Amino acid sequence: MPWKNLAPDLVRQRVIIEGTTETIVEPDRITSYLHELSKVVGMRQLQAPFAYPAEDMGYGGWIHWVTSGAHFYSYPTTPPLFTVDAYTCKPFSVTDAVEFTRRYLHARDLVWKEVEV
Repeated sequence: MPWKNLAPDLVRQRVIIEGTTETIVEPDRITSYLHELSKVVGMRQLQAPFAYPAEDMGYGGWIHWVTSGAHFYSYPTTPPLFTVDAYTCKPFSVTDAVEFTRRYLHARDLVWKEVEV
């Protein structure tokens, strides 16, 4: 069935940000990034960010916000790749999130896409 907004009165916003870095983003940097991202986009944390090793696939992490959350993945590619997927039920500035991510992770290349919900 084609996409249809089943709850038009519910605010939903989603952005995917991807970039490359000089070195792979490791768990301690992932948790600090997610903590700081919460402040930048004005989201309240329900608990501290969590990060983990994904065997030989790199690292992952997530944070749960009162108004949804964000996932982070980093991959041991050449150059290393990271992906951030933030989904919220509260409006936020995509520009602020993208620019913060660029600076905080020292991204070599960075792309982003806001997903229409």
